[in-house]
Amino acid sequence: MRHFIFTITILFSSCCLALPTLSQTSLSVGGFSSNPDEPIEMTADKLTVSQTDGSARFDGNVVIDQGNIKIIAQLVIVTYLESGGIDQISASGGVTVVTQTESAEAKSADYNLSSHSLVLSGDVLLTQGQSAISSDTMNINLTTGAAVIEGRVRTVLSSETK
Repeated sequence: MRHFIFTITILFSSCCLALPTLSQTSLSVGGFSSNPDEPIEMTADKLTVSQTDGSARFDGNVVIDQGNIKIIAQLVIVTYLESGGIDQISASGGVTVVTQTESAEAKSADYNLSSHSLVLSGDVLLTQGQSAISSDTMNINLTTGAAVIEGRVRTVLSSETK
């Protein structure tokens, strides 16, 4: 009986250790920094402005440029502050974010100009040169370039040095 309990305990422990775990990684993504006061240029196939809440909906081939950051998506919703400035830009439909040194892909992205953060969600893939990291979400502080990457983080790091 004692041997049986010991065997069950070992099997159970092995199964628990084999299950995928969620993880969190901190990373510096220095290319992802911008000045929220810089002008934002947006192009799209269609623009619809809501008279109810004053939000703007950009549809089809949306390209957003601000400083050194470019965001490309199929749909972007822009919400405004009562003062008239932009509060948040929410992109979806296959989002690509590009800087001079890095690029990221995700299902959606939320750029909050008030908190100066960019959150990418859903099948996130970040590439920096020959290195890549994938996860469920990535939260970037655009002031410092610091990022927190969470949810089944997987990295491929280049060992090449130049």
